[in-house]
Amino acid sequence: MSRTLRSLVFGVALMLAILFGLMLGKGGGIAGLWADLRGWVSGSSGKFAPDDPALTASLPKPDPAAGLPPNPLNDLLKSDLTPEQQTDIVGQMLVDYWTTVRSLPNGTWEEVCAQLSGANRKKLAFIPKEHPALQKDAFRSSPEAPGIRLHVISSSGCAFQLIYDGPDGVPYTEDDLVRNFPPDLQFK
Repeated sequence: MSRTLRSLVFGVALMLAILFGLMLGKGGGIAGLWADLRGWVSGSSGKFAPDDPALTASLPKPDPAAGLPPNPLNDLLKSDLTPEQQTDIVGQMLVDYWTTVRSLPNGTWEEVCAQLSGANRKKLAFIPKEHPALQKDAFRSSPEAPGIRLHVISSSGCAFQLIYDGPDGVPYTEDDLVRNFPPDLQFK
């Protein structure tokens, strides 16, 4: 065999050894090697972006009530609740409030929040003033979630409605869910 041919065979064997070593070293096989070569040519590393859904899908979801003192509205912060479940939570909290204070919180939204957080005749705070469910204008499970609005019919008689903003996200429209408390409440 001529010297040139031996050098050529040695060079090809060396290149095959390097490629084989790259394939085995990373564990990606030929597909991994091909992806590496494409990445080198295109200049991309082939790594995932930190906010890639494939990376964040398996991460545990943070508990929105973590760090909050125990109170009736912590369950409202769960993200997988139906509108009926959300209004049940708020409704039960208001019934419990009425049972203890013997009146419902009423007035402007700010006055309702103040009464729920202790500005009532019993000086009983049901909810911390900064609770995340007490948004700027309604009860909400998150800032972008539909609001749940309180309409007091009888403060001393524990009769009220909860109005859940419907799919359009606009309050007091025809697609809103209206829940009466007590359920057999009728207007005459």
